[in-house]
Amino acid sequence: MTSLSTPLTTSASYSPVAVANGLAFVAGQAAIGPDGTVVAPNDAYEQSIYTFGLISDILGQIGSDLTRVASATVFITHVSHLVNFNRAWLLAFPEHKPARATVVCGLLVEGLVVEIQVVAVAPEEVTA
Repeated sequence: MTSLSTPLTTSASYSPVAVANGLAFVAGQAAIGPDGTVVAPNDAYEQSIYTFGLISDILGQIGSDLTRVASATVFITHVSHLVNFNRAWLLAFPEHKPARATVVCGLLVEGLVVEIQVVAVAPEEVTA
């Protein structure tokens, strides 16, 4: 198994991505900026756009991208955020449609309304 750390997770007890058996498991990502504050508090659309950018960057570090995402688990704090989340989802995945589960739940940081976890196909050279 291969793991990766980033400046935001080097002191965390998890990796942003772990690769095993040809799959990249991206840990839940959320709109937390480099300074540790919530990006666009309570704005599901902007947080989703930001979070898909983080996921894209993480996948890029292992030579993958959003087109290789097979599955996503999405956590939102209220069902009313689903419409704006879906707008961002369609921008992130304009052609292929990954499998998805969406869960309404509480998140750990005030103002955070979206968290996204994905599983993507990893490039062969990463899994060799």
